[in-house]
Amino acid sequence: MNKSRAKLCFCRGENKLRGSDRDTTGKRMDIGKLLEPIRKEIEADDEVREKVLPVSRDAVRLCGQSVKASHRGQFDDAHKKVDEAYELIQKGRQLASESKFVTVSKYFDTAYQELTEAVNVLSILNERRLTGPEEYSIPARPYLTGLADTIGELRRASLELLRGDDVDGAKGLLSIMEDILEELQTFDFPDSLVRNLRRKSDVARRIVEKTRGDVTTAVRQEKLIEQLANFENRLDTK
Repeated sequence: MNKSRAKLCFCRGENKLRGSDRDTTGKRMDIGKLLEPIRKEIEADDEVREKVLPVSRDAVRLCGQSVKASHRGQFDDAHKKVDEAYELIQKGRQLASESKFVTVSKYFDTAYQELTEAVNVLSILNERRLTGPEEYSIPARPYLTGLADTIGELRRASLELLRGDDVDGAKGLLSIMEDILEELQTFDFPDSLVRNLRRKSDVARRIVEKTRGDVTTAVRQEKLIEQLANFENRLDTK
């Protein structure tokens, strides 16, 4: 093949490539126009997301403040923070309804988990009872994972009781921790169905075992002190 024929073939190929952005009628396709509705939809989703995220973060912050107040015995303040967090989540859900994508996404899972933890720390420490998911309209999955996280806060409370020589109180909290863990372990589902529950349950199991050891040690010490006191009393009576 001579140079002129090769050049001609190359030019024809180039023209063919250049024509690949045209439809079968020879008109140039406007890809930008085709994608514009999709761009606008995603931009609208992003605007909603930017409104929702700060609301979710504020709700998480309030839940953390509620937990701290419960540990200090400031139960009225803890309840107030929980209610404020709940109202924020409801506001965020309303904002999210403006976008189908944000509505079905998991932007509030963390907030719901923290709310579960806060309401249960409050009700357990104040009333020795659990708060169910329906009371604060908490979805099933974040309720379960939030309940698993609650065990860690109950350990913190039980250690405070042990420091104050309230062994019976610590034993009561340990019993609640064990009951929660026992029920959570019956939810033997893959991570794709209940995300992070298995991992959180494993962490909770280690926390319960460690707390059981601490409480057992405290009980033994209490018995030893009692036995020593009885022995001293017998010596004094002789």
